[in-house]
Amino acid sequence: MNYPYICANVSRYWDDQGIGFARNCNVPDLDDTAMAFRVLRTNGYQISTDAFRHFNKDGQFMCYPGQSVETVTVMFNLYRASQALFPGDTILNDAKNFSHKFLTEKRLTNKLLDRWIITKDLTGEVEYVLDVPWYASLPRLEARYYLEQYGGENDVWIAKTLYRMGNICNDKYLEMAKLDYNHCQAIHQMESRQLQEYTSASIFEPERRNERVAWAKTVVMLNIINSSFGRPQFTNVDMQEFADKFLNPQCYEKDRKPWHMVLNALHITLIEISLESLIAHGIDIHPRLHHFVSFSSTSSAKMLFFISSVFSLLYFYKCKWTSWLVNWQKTVDVVRGEAELIVQTIYMSSGRWLTNETLSHPQYQRISSVTNDSCYQLSLKENRTIGYHNESKMQELVRLVLCDSPDDIDPDLKQMFLTVAKTFYYRAYVDPESINCHVHKVLFENVI
Repeated sequence: MNYPYICANVSRYWDDQGIGFARNCNVPDLDDTAMAFRVLRTNGYQISTDAFRHFNKDGQFMCYPGQSVETVTVMFNLYRASQALFPGDTILNDAKNFSHKFLTEKRLTNKLLDRWIITKDLTGEVEYVLDVPWYASLPRLEARYYLEQYGGENDVWIAKTLYRMGNICNDKYLEMAKLDYNHCQAIHQMESRQLQEYTSASIFEPERRNERVAWAKTVVMLNIINSSFGRPQFTNVDMQEFADKFLNPQCYEKDRKPWHMVLNALHITLIEISLESLIAHGIDIHPRLHHFVSFSSTSSAKMLFFISSVFSLLYFYKCKWTSWLVNWQKTVDVVRGEAELIVQTIYMSSGRWLTNETLSHPQYQRISSVTNDSCYQLSLKENRTIGYHNESKMQELVRLVLCDSPDDIDPDLKQMFLTVAKTFYYRAYVDPESINCHVHKVLFENVI
């Protein structure tokens, strides 16, 4: 979908009162304003939330000023828009609380119907957004449910007559979406024979296999290390020796320690990630190699360059893992920095190099700090006990990711921080039984 084109057209009609319900009508309504706001904000447009004040009367949000009864679809779109709030967005926070209460009450009384539209599964759409908040809504999970909820040409709008909108509700869209989903799912199933993880719900595009696999392998190794050294037989001395031997793999003692198997697995994993990245992209991911490796048409020079690149990338990973291990020694359970380590691994696996300039950039420092702190706190939380601290941290992270600045870092890198943070939020918010259900639905249930 051409999001830049869509956003550019929507932004043309936006003003301080929101957006009108038709191209040639400047009378704003809350339904379209909420949808436009969500599209623009999540795609980096800097727009004010003050437009929502136009629809607020004594704490009640209405589609048009003076309206006495509100409808489910309007509150549904308002709630989805309000989830992308930034710190200090008071009016948007009020809208979130109001719309959530409205939808929850309609759900409890089994009145999730709307007077403006006859749709296939409005109830399912509302229940999903209430049960899985935006911070925990992984892209492929949301898509999988919506494929069941979208009615295609069977959706009908209600006005003075019944009518359909072919550009919005179209069976061709549904057919293509199902084909695309099943194609991606087949690839994910093949990968799951090697690795069973939740990453395919977040980075699902077929061409991003390397990033998915690198993410999954990194998470597996983090879990293995944390769980292994959490056992009583391992001491702080073992943790220190493990970190030391990671830096100096040649210094193994003759009497191999129990954790040597974990250390070997970590080294092999980093080599695999490095090789897969370089084979897939075939580019110089480390410009500094130009200082001592010259390009040549000879196979020996190309092989030397390739081997040097592997070890250069491997050295990068080792530096990042070393930094993580230093902090890891302070606490056996979880440490700050896991999220950043995952983000950097995914980013490098996509064939892009993280320069020292980027790593020292104030915006990178801030976004990595907020992400690490939020994910660390989420790792400590029991299911559904997420507090205000995490909500405020996630709001700040969303602001950092979605707002552009004159001297900005790569938007894809910023988005990766949010993607990883949402998986931490998902694990903290969703109970294990539901996670198993989601995994089965996303990976193994074909869309028919």
